[in-house]
Amino acid sequence: MRLTMIAAASAALLTASAVQAQEPLGISTSPQGTLTYAVGAAVAKVLAEVGGLQVRVQPSSGTGSGMPLVNSGEVDLGLANTLELYEAEHGTGQFEGHPNKNLRTIAVIFPIQVGLFVRDDSPIKTIKDMKGHTVAYGFTSQVIIKKTVDAMLATGGLTIADLKPVMVPNLVRGVDELVNGRADITTFALGSAKVSEADAAVHGIRFISLPDTPEAKTGLKKEFRTAYIAKAMPSPRYAGVKEPINIMQYDYTLFASDKVPAATIKKITEILATHKKELADGHPLFKGMEVARMYSDIDVPYHDGAKAYYDEKGMKEVK
Repeated sequence: MRLTMIAAASAALLTASAVQAQEPLGISTSPQGTLTYAVGAAVAKVLAEVGGLQVRVQPSSGTGSGMPLVNSGEVDLGLANTLELYEAEHGTGQFEGHPNKNLRTIAVIFPIQVGLFVRDDSPIKTIKDMKGHTVAYGFTSQVIIKKTVDAMLATGGLTIADLKPVMVPNLVRGVDELVNGRADITTFALGSAKVSEADAAVHGIRFISLPDTPEAKTGLKKEFRTAYIAKAMPSPRYAGVKEPINIMQYDYTLFASDKVPAATIKKITEILATHKKELADGHPLFKGMEVARMYSDIDVPYHDGAKAYYDEKGMKEVK
């Protein structure tokens, strides 16, 4: 009887473990219509189809709002740019005095290209021309976006004091304000569905090229330490890019709570590294992913599971 009871208890423990293992992972994103939501959906799909992992997208008001949830373990995974992840983990910037020390990097997944855009018939041709015009600003639900606007204005020697801010809670609303005529300028990632929507709604939008000078780069990095200036070429995917232009570029990351088991994160890291095509089929930004750069030093600790994969493959942290 004792052996039977032990066997029954063991079976119950195994069943409980199996149920726990099958609990879906949550991935924190911004609202529907944003870049991180679309990327999160693509990641969730590939992790399910390739790895058999159950992953559900859990949108919040913005990436900054989702980070404390990942830090506490309420949500397992998240997406954010390198600066925002750095500020969250270190307790600086928008997270001043509130470090999220349980956040762990999984991978640098791709560069993101962002810009300031206007209606195609706008007289604004350069960043300096923006002086005195209205611009979507504030981004109370996506505070990091305000930094991108400040950084791009700084490339032309401007600050928000030189323009007329139209306060909005998020990127989507910022585009809506341009469409309805209340803002002359707004921002979004190149290639996003919302940009194409705006392009159709106002019969053409146009991204403004950033100056590529030492002064412009200094201004950019003063406001956004991990950003750099890169080229964007005309493409059917890029509404508003009608000729080669300079844009703001920075890297995006997939990160996790340190409470997610190392084995799970190792599996996720392996899928990211070995299924670029499937990820790119889900979102074209993954075409820019470089496996060799997944393990880059962004001054935020890597998850033990991710490090286990990189060590196994002999990958060194890119400085």
